[in-house]
Amino acid sequence: MVLLLLFLRTLSHLAPPPLHSSYETSSIKRKLQALLTIAIYGAVLFGVELVFSAYLGHDKYLYLFAYLAAWRYTRFFIGLVAWFAYRPAKLSDKPRYTPNKDVTVILPTIDPTGVDFQECILTCAQNSPAAIFVITAGDELLRQTKAAVQPYMDRFPSVKFTISRTNVASKREQVALAIPMVKTPITVMLDDHVFWKPNFLAGLLAPLEDPSVGMVGTNKAVRRGENLSPWRRIWNMIGAVYLLRHNFEIRSTNALDGGVFVVSGRTCAIRTAIIQDPVYMAGYTNELFFFKRFGPLNADDDNYTTRFCVTRGWRIKVQYTPETEITTTVGVADPVATKFLGQCRRWVRTTWRSNSCSLFTDGSVWSQQPWCVYAVYFTSFTNFALFTDSALVYLIHQSSVSQWWWLVVLWIIFTKAVKVSAYFWQHPQDLWTFPCYLLFAYFHSLIKLWALLTFWDCTWSGRDFTKIDALARGDDDSTAPKIQSMNNLLDKLGNTQAGQASPALRELHTRLARLPAGLKGRGPISMPPLPVPRGGA
Repeated sequence: MVLLLLFLRTLSHLAPPPLHSSYETSSIKRKLQALLTIAIYGAVLFGVELVFSAYLGHDKYLYLFAYLAAWRYTRFFIGLVAWFAYRPAKLSDKPRYTPNKDVTVILPTIDPTGVDFQECILTCAQNSPAAIFVITAGDELLRQTKAAVQPYMDRFPSVKFTISRTNVASKREQVALAIPMVKTPITVMLDDHVFWKPNFLAGLLAPLEDPSVGMVGTNKAVRRGENLSPWRRIWNMIGAVYLLRHNFEIRSTNALDGGVFVVSGRTCAIRTAIIQDPVYMAGYTNELFFFKRFGPLNADDDNYTTRFCVTRGWRIKVQYTPETEITTTVGVADPVATKFLGQCRRWVRTTWRSNSCSLFTDGSVWSQQPWCVYAVYFTSFTNFALFTDSALVYLIHQSSVSQWWWLVVLWIIFTKAVKVSAYFWQHPQDLWTFPCYLLFAYFHSLIKLWALLTFWDCTWSGRDFTKIDALARGDDDSTAPKIQSMNNLLDKLGNTQAGQASPALRELHTRLARLPAGLKGRGPISMPPLPVPRGGA
C-alpha cells in the first residue's frame, strides 16, 4: 500500500509544468502518461484477480465480497494515510504576493440585504484586498447593494470597491462581468454566505509562491446554529458533515497526486491570467454538455474552472490550515429540508456531469491525477452506499464465513464515522443526531440515483431565481397589486375636476417613486404631468 502511494506521488510529479505556450508540444507526453496510468491499473487488476481466484475462487460469494470490499475500501485506507501525510504550503518570510497589492475579490450576490452578506463583506474587507467587485443583478438590487456596501466603503477606504450589475441573476454572468476589470495578478472568488478569518488571505496566497500552482482551495466548516429546534439541528448537522467529508477527500487526494474532485467556488484563489484567457471566458459563459445538447450551464462554475486548470497543466493546491478555514451556513435556511435537498440534487447532478467530462471528454486527469482516476472519478459512479453496503452484508452472509456478518456491519458504521468524527468531537451534544446522519447517508443514494436520471436538469435548485430575474427585469409579480391600485387611482382621476386633481396626482407620483426603476413608465400606466400649484413658477 505504502509503495503504491509513493509511486503514485512520484508519478504525479512527472506531470508537465504549466503549459502556457507549450500546451500543444506536451500533448504526446501527456498521452504517454495517460497510457502509463491505464497500464498500472490494468496490472493491479490482473494481480488482484490472480490472488482472489487462487484463494477465494472456491466460494463465489466470498470472491465477489472481496472484490466489492477492495473497490470500496482501498481508497479509504490509502486516503487515511494520505490525510495524515498532507502538508500545507508554508508562509514565506518575503512573500511575492500580498493581499493589499495583488488580490482582487469577486463577490456576486443576489441578497445584498441579508445578514450573511453583511458579515461576508465585512470579513472580506478586514483582510485588506486591493479591490472588491460586488456584482448583483438588475437596477433594484444594484440600488440595494450600493446602500448595503456604502458603510464598508467608508470604513475601509484603502480597499477599492466597485459595484455593478448584470441584467439577469446568473452567477456566471455576474462573475464574467467583473473578470475583465481585474488588474491584480490574483483573483479570489467569494460567495456571499462565506466568512473569513482575519489572516485568511495571507494564508491563501502561500501556495501561489510556487509558479506551477494556478489555483488554491481551502478547508470548509459549517456554522453550528444556536437555539435550533431538533428538526433544524439535524439538518444543520447534516450540512456540516457533508462539507466535512469533502474536506477529507480534497486533503487526502491533493496530498497524493495534487488532484481534487473540485475546488469549491465558495472561496478559491486563482491566477488572473487563467480566467482572463479568452478560451476560458468563452466556455465559462456558454458551457454546454452531453454532446452540446443541453445548457448553457449556470451551476457547475467551480467544476468548470477546476477542469480548465487541470487541462492547461496548472497544479492545484489545497491549503488546509486553521487560518484558511472558511465558515459558511448550510442546513438552516427556510424551508430548511427543501432548500438543502435542492442543493444536494444540484451538487450531485454536477458530479455526474463534471466527472464524466473529466474522464471521457477532457481526459487530462489520466495523466495529471492518476490516483484520482480511481479514488474520485470512477468511484463516484459506483458510490451508492444503500446498494453497496447492502450487497456487502448479503454476500458475506451467503458466504462460508457468514458468522462474521456482524463484523462487516460494524466496519461499515466505523468507516462512516471516521470522516465525520471531528464534528462530533467538537460538538458532543449533537451525538444524538448520528443515527440521522447514517439514515441520510443511505437516503443520499436515492438522491444520487434521481440526479443521474435527471442529469440534464441544470437549474440552480435550492434557490429561486425566477423572482430575482423578474425583479432584475423590472416585472416582479409582487408589483402587480401596486399597479392595479394606481390604475384604480387613475380611473378616479378621470372623474375628478381639474382643480381637485393635485392631491391625487401627488399621491400617484409618490407611489410610482416607490416602484423598482424598471417598472416606471411600463405597461398600462401612463404617468400624467404633476400640476403646478397656482402662483408657482
